Amino acid sequence: MLSEKVRHLIDHPELGRIGRITGTRELVVHKNYILIDDTTDELVRILRVLHVARQWPPADR
Repeated sequence: MLSEKVRHLIDHPELGRIGRITGTRELVVHKNYILIDDTTDELVRILRVLHVARQWPPADR
């Protein structure tokens, strides 16, 4: 399921909501996991796959 959602990002890099960190987006890829990514003109970069129980962004940021 995760790989299927990631493949959608190739054609639809605006999937998901605007991220809590400037310049990122957040896509729910499973009921317990969020994918954090950023994009440029031709590149979608996956920054993190995060369990929803984790604090994001980290408190020390």
